[in-house]
Amino acid sequence: MNAFHLFRVMLALAVALPAAAQEPQYPQRAVRLIIPYTAGGATDVLARIVAESLTSRLGQPMVPENRPGGGAVLATAQVARVAPDGYTLLFTTAAHSINATLQKNLPFDPINDFEFVGKVGQLTFAIIVNPALGAADLGSLVNLMRASPGKLQFSSAGIGSPMHLGGELLKHLTRTDAMHIPTKGETVALTDLLGGRVAFMLCSITTCASRIRDGSVKAVAVTSASRSPQVPNVPTAAEAGVPGLETYTWFIIAAPKGTPNDVVTRVSAALNDVLQDAKVRSRIAAMSIEADRSSTPERTRAYVQSEIEKWRPIILATKAATN
Repeated sequence: MNAFHLFRVMLALAVALPAAAQEPQYPQRAVRLIIPYTAGGATDVLARIVAESLTSRLGQPMVPENRPGGGAVLATAQVARVAPDGYTLLFTTAAHSINATLQKNLPFDPINDFEFVGKVGQLTFAIIVNPALGAADLGSLVNLMRASPGKLQFSSAGIGSPMHLGGELLKHLTRTDAMHIPTKGETVALTDLLGGRVAFMLCSITTCASRIRDGSVKAVAVTSASRSPQVPNVPTAAEAGVPGLETYTWFIIAAPKGTPNDVVTRVSAALNDVLQDAKVRSRIAAMSIEADRSSTPERTRAYVQSEIEKWRPIILATKAATN
């Protein structure tokens, strides 16, 4: 390199470096975290734990905003339309993948209209029965379903909920049948089971762990890949003889499509740092939620896509999709 060329390179660096040094680091103001659910529910509580911890790491307030309605569609559509500047993020759940098939005319593309920041964690379910049913294990429940096709009933928090689709997946994998009874929430569904009006249900560990421990319900399996620390004596569905029966409600953070990569990377790194924090993990574990401590934008996108593909045939088979 001759002296003149070297001079030009050094001059260019001298001009560029101060400009780069003056580039303001994201974020420079408060960031809105849109939650498509009502205040006080599990998703809201988890989102606020995460928002509080991200605030300290990003140096600006992460402000939760509840925008319930339309099965998470309304808030998600709003986030899809806002300026992709990193100042509006979405805290959503498994509904994001389920709605891809359940809602025939979504006002957004659940994959291509978003940048995926990271997966926060997941909550598993227990398959529970009323003790009076006499099903000592998952195999016994399956045998009862097989002996009386379509006569046993199972309850859920509503059509298209992970609890409903998990029950449909159980039917699919075991080639059995049972009648779905949708209700207006998990608590109502559990009340129906306790009252003997339905035979079984998928119940979140958060809601049902104490009931399982006191014997008011019988858990025949959990729907996770490994046993739940909250009910360690309950086998996984695979251990109980039904491999492939895995279903969760999960939680992710996403941003509008076109959000700068450096912004997505910064929030993703901060999220991973949050989920490595023992105090945060302890607060999340108290909700029976398993934190994902190694999430990346790429893995989160692939996971959401895989969930869409997993649930599409199950939803279509139930004819639950709506216009």
